[in-house]
Amino acid sequence: MKKNTPKLGTLILDPSPTQRLLIAHLVSKQPQLKLVGAYDNPTEAYRRMGEVKVDLLLLEVDLPMIDGFNFMESLNEDTQTVIITTSAHHALKAFDYGVTDYLLKPINPLRFAQCIQKTLKKYTVLHQTRKKESMTIRCDLQKREVDISELLWVEAMGDYVKLITKTERVVVLSTMKAIVNKLPQDRFLRIHRSYIVNLEKVDNFTSTRVEINGNLLPMSRSRKPSLERRLEPLG
Repeated sequence: MKKNTPKLGTLILDPSPTQRLLIAHLVSKQPQLKLVGAYDNPTEAYRRMGEVKVDLLLLEVDLPMIDGFNFMESLNEDTQTVIITTSAHHALKAFDYGVTDYLLKPINPLRFAQCIQKTLKKYTVLHQTRKKESMTIRCDLQKREVDISELLWVEAMGDYVKLITKTERVVVLSTMKAIVNKLPQDRFLRIHRSYIVNLEKVDNFTSTRVEINGNLLPMSRSRKPSLERRLEPLG
C-alpha cells in the first residue's frame, strides 16, 4: 500500500538456522526493513524473489548447492546485496559485483545499523532517479513524455488506452501490451484485462476492487493473490 517511506523488502539466504535467526532479529530492529523470507535453499529463495519485490538480499556467499556469486548474477538489478559471511577473502570480488556492503560474522549490531543506513541512502538515490523516468507516447499526432512515477493506472478503451494521473487523462492509440512493455514490471501490475495499476499508488483493495486516489477499479479475483504478494514489501 501507498506509504511515504516504503519499507524495504528484505530476504535472508544463509544455510545456518542459527545465523538466519540472528540476522532476522537484527532486521526486526530496523523499522525501514520488512522481512519477506529467510531461506537456506537458493532455489526456494529465488522462487520467493519472483513472488515479492526484494529490495535487499542478506547473503552468505558460501552456500552448499551454488556459489553465492552465481546466485547474485540472477538477481534483479534493483536488488541490493549485502554479504554476511565469516571470512574477508571474498571482499574484493564482492565489491566487483557491486554489493552494497560486506559484513563479517559475528555481526556487530552497530555495524549492521550503519550498513542499513547505507542501503537506505542508495535506495533513495535510485528512487529519486526513477521519479525522472518517462515514456514517450503519441497523442494528437504529436510525441510527448509521460512521467511514469505520476501514473495512477492505465485503462484499456477498445483500440485506445487511457493513462491516468492526478492531473490529467491522456488517451493514446495503443494496445495494453505495448504499454505494459514500456512500464517497469516491479512497480506496475495488471489487475484486470482492462486495467494496469501503479503499485505505489494503491490505497486499498478487496477481492474485486482496487482503490486509487478515491477511484474504485475492477480487479479479477484471480489477480488478488498476485496483488497481495507484490504489495507485501510496501506494507
